[in-house]
Amino acid sequence: MLTLRRLLPSLQRFRCHPIPTTQRSSCFATMARNYAVRLSFLSSNASSRTSAPAQTTFDAIDKLNSLQTNASILEALRKAGPRMNDRSLPEMCEHVRRIGYEPSDFDVLNIIHITGTKGKGSTCAFAESILLHYHEETGASPIRTGLFTSPHLVAVRERIRINGRSISEEMFARYFFECWDKLEETKEQYLAEKLKREKGPKQHIIDQRNHIDKPTYFRFLTLLAFHVFMQEKVDAAIIEVGVGGEFDSTNIVERPVVTGVTSLGLDHVSVLGTTLDKIAWHKAGIFKKDAPAVAFEQPPEAMEVIVQRAQEKDSPLTIIYTKDAEELKDVPLGVYPLIVSLNSTSHQISKQSSCSILISSPSASALPPGLAGVHQRYNAAVAISLCRTWLARYRPSHAPTDDLVPLGFGTGLRTVSWPGRGQTLPNSLTKYAGSGVNLTWYLDGAHTIESLHVCAEWFRDTVAQKKDGMERILIFNCTNGRDGAKMLKVLAAVQKEVEFDEAVFCTNVTFRAGYKSDNQNNTYELDPALAQQHSLADEWRALAPGARTRVVGSVEDAVLYAVERAEHSGEKGMQVLTTGSLILVGNQLAVMGVEPV
Repeated sequence: MLTLRRLLPSLQRFRCHPIPTTQRSSCFATMARNYAVRLSFLSSNASSRTSAPAQTTFDAIDKLNSLQTNASILEALRKAGPRMNDRSLPEMCEHVRRIGYEPSDFDVLNIIHITGTKGKGSTCAFAESILLHYHEETGASPIRTGLFTSPHLVAVRERIRINGRSISEEMFARYFFECWDKLEETKEQYLAEKLKREKGPKQHIIDQRNHIDKPTYFRFLTLLAFHVFMQEKVDAAIIEVGVGGEFDSTNIVERPVVTGVTSLGLDHVSVLGTTLDKIAWHKAGIFKKDAPAVAFEQPPEAMEVIVQRAQEKDSPLTIIYTKDAEELKDVPLGVYPLIVSLNSTSHQISKQSSCSILISSPSASALPPGLAGVHQRYNAAVAISLCRTWLARYRPSHAPTDDLVPLGFGTGLRTVSWPGRGQTLPNSLTKYAGSGVNLTWYLDGAHTIESLHVCAEWFRDTVAQKKDGMERILIFNCTNGRDGAKMLKVLAAVQKEVEFDEAVFCTNVTFRAGYKSDNQNNTYELDPALAQQHSLADEWRALAPGARTRVVGSVEDAVLYAVERAEHSGEKGMQVLTTGSLILVGNQLAVMGVEPV
């Protein structure tokens, strides 16, 4: 007879969080109710047998989701503006101490700290892959890597990787509860001290929070990542900033080995400001004294701020300049953008010699970066510079000594994988493979105007031309606070070349029955009327006259509709582009049964 301990995780794996929506079919509602009753029965039986608290991955995720800030409080925090930044890092440092560390303890992780608006996740992936594979052809000792990124696609444990793999469910649960239990042990003292400090206009916000004794969702995951990396004794930790940099919870790092800034754009303007110079100020907040910094070429107003902040913080700065993207299409695939140095005395930007960064390989022209899109060469260039700096300090006997990227870098660049960004996925690799349809999915989590331009160009260039009879569908959604109309205009600009036959607008809710627990989102209010999706559909019809539109209540509905349409298209097949939100892309991968690494 199966024990409850063995049976319950297998049942919980597919647990959803029901949502109120008039679009939900009665059969799925009934299934959800029956499922909840079954789980409740099993859980009550478990509690009667043992008083020990459950500490499975799913228990951890439930507790983690309880730390999400709900939509009404999040709006109050936005209105409070910069005042809420005053205590962000001091509070984070307090939480670090509550789980048994000092921020300076993390210096042993030899951190590469990366921020930016576009490409920071891809740059992190490149850096991880370069360091992970560097020993294979250089004779250097292996480098044990840790990687912390956000958001996740399918499972929250994807955010924390060891040696290129997501941590296991067992490891996630074990380390999660080590942190959680320490926070529980210290909460009374923490709350007493916190409430003494808090005065004035912030008090009404703090009083509303359900979990003022715990860090919020992202902060907790940041704590967890540092704890995992310390316990797993990584040689290099690559840390991606969540939002901004100056006040981000990852900025408890005191002595990184090197910091990086990828391409900047307008994003999170309610927090970071509405101009590039203000955003650049926040991003450059991760620069530290005597720690080298690498920055991608920015517009002049942003570049000026980055240079100024590097000077203020005594951080030696390297700037990555590039050739025009159109020019890059014509150069050999092994050629990467130029590195440019900053003159430390006059702070005038001056180019080095005119040599490009090359992959030192007999077949360099056949060695492009493993991520699709010309823009990934820019991200690769930043990662190359970051890794060269890291190796010069921690593997000096094997570090690159010239302007060529060694073969050891080439392996990492070529084999890198970063799902959900410029990803092409044959239907044969999904759980719908049995349908036998000729269907290809194209997924890109672009969620800013700038990144959507890149996505549109990537899709246009990838599909090349309209195949005779081939149908194309766009699946789109954007999160609250983003200008969906402007985002759709970017996609409409390539409509004449791409020719989407239909656009499907959905919510970010995973399944018809509700959210996958890993992707539950309390940060915005659900709208059963789907007003935002209908508004986007109206906008698309105005931008692309004659195009069909459809509005559905979940990502699962959108996927099933595309599969159904593909079945009717026959051998001529169908191509589907999903974009507008990384959360949307992640939920679609979950619906299709595709697990990222």
